[in-house]
Amino acid sequence: MFARKFNEVNLGPVQAAIDAGLLDAASKIDAAALVKAGVIRRAKDGVRLLGSGEIKAKVTFSVYGASKSAVGAVEKAGGAVEILAPKAKTSEQAA
Repeated sequence: MFARKFNEVNLGPVQAAIDAGLLDAASKIDAAALVKAGVIRRAKDGVRLLGSGEIKAKVTFSVYGASKSAVGAVEKAGGAVEILAPKAKTSEQAA
């Protein structure tokens, strides 16, 4: 099994792209939108959202993973984070 390669994106550059008009805060922000806005170069296996920087816009993210600080900051700004990664199996499910 191969390790997945993710783009790690902090909230600061996302807010900067929104402020510059490159990202539409009203639509769902996913890997394709981040590539189109120039925040990341290519989509790879998905995007992990990290909490560095400030998010002021009310946005909905659709990402493979996110840190707790990133989810907290987005929700504090009135937005939401949809996690696309499959839930990790618990020890009960694996048995």
